[in-house]
Amino acid sequence: MPRVKKIQNPEKQKIPSESEIWEAMRKTRAVKVRLEQVYLDPNNPRLEVLKTEPIPDDRLTEPAIQQECLEQLKSLGIKDLMESVRRSGFCTIDRVVLRPLDGDKYIVVEGNRRVAALQTLLDEYKKGRIPTLPEGILNGILEFEALVYEGERRDIAWIVQGFRHAPEAIMQWDDFSKAKFFAELEMKGRTATEIGRMFAVKPRADVSRLIRSYYGFQQARETEDYGDQLIPAKHFSFLTQIVFAKPALRDEWLRWDEGEKRFKNIENLNRFVLWIVNGKIDISTTTRDYLPELLLQPEHKDILEAFEREKDLKIHECREKMAEAKPKPPPDIPGILGSLKRMKDEIDMLPLTPIKRLGKTPEENEQKAQILALLNELAQALKAQIRMLTAR
Repeated sequence: MPRVKKIQNPEKQKIPSESEIWEAMRKTRAVKVRLEQVYLDPNNPRLEVLKTEPIPDDRLTEPAIQQECLEQLKSLGIKDLMESVRRSGFCTIDRVVLRPLDGDKYIVVEGNRRVAALQTLLDEYKKGRIPTLPEGILNGILEFEALVYEGERRDIAWIVQGFRHAPEAIMQWDDFSKAKFFAELEMKGRTATEIGRMFAVKPRADVSRLIRSYYGFQQARETEDYGDQLIPAKHFSFLTQIVFAKPALRDEWLRWDEGEKRFKNIENLNRFVLWIVNGKIDISTTTRDYLPELLLQPEHKDILEAFEREKDLKIHECREKMAEAKPKPPPDIPGILGSLKRMKDEIDMLPLTPIKRLGKTPEENEQKAQILALLNELAQALKAQIRMLTAR
């Protein structure tokens, strides 16, 4: 089984300053490009493709990689962009940014969703799913103006992705995309505290939790039997809201190594992935609070064995079984005595004479009847309790 590596940075690139960013962006020029020349970027930080290092340039244009990238972008949502282009044409005021590949090919640096929308719209038109497109709109899809970066910075994609967007926009990404982006920032030299300050993340500990969850989830997806069934959009929260929200799960049961950013107990990691895939646990306070108790308390060994053995036994049923198995605490006799004394004092202090005079209005009659009914119910309850206490 391949080992999931931490994101590597052999050059230990320095975080670019604002002046360096603008200097890099000045090395772009407007170019008319044909859609067939433009390729999606599978290394985009918002995509959920599992890989331990970036895909090299000489593989970016491979059909299978491009198709996977397109499907990922569709899952993020491009229908709104497709409808906008179909209705009004492709607006290039905020231009797509590209960098050149070999020959007359270009890879997207900024604008993957827009290019994916154009590709999908054109494909549906060719297949007849869209019966007509005005000639002007069709021509604007086939050829459009973009900015092509002509500088030498190898990290231009990261610069544009990371800093062209406002922090507020990045914070609207899903948790997996944010975690991946924050992990890349950390790899480039930023601390979790600095990242939290840059993007106004509060509490700052959430940045560390997302980064740890990213590495943990990548490792979970490499487990032998069921890891390939984990989907970031559906299952990433099991790391953020369950594992890394409970130190007992993270440190004792899965044995998280902060230096390697890796779980050391692979057997337990495999079990955890199996429970996720089989729906035995969910993202809830019950899982978060009761799973550590089920796994780590020796007195629940029988319940844990049944949980793993019985297909339909879920964490919520285990919670009930654990509650039933807990010894009942002894009665709080001083508290009971205090409550009974306060109740007696309340009854002794009832203003009986004014209550007896009630009856001048229908409302007073109703109030008097309610008081008598409650006193009778209380008397019956007291007699029943006395009988139970004195019975042999």
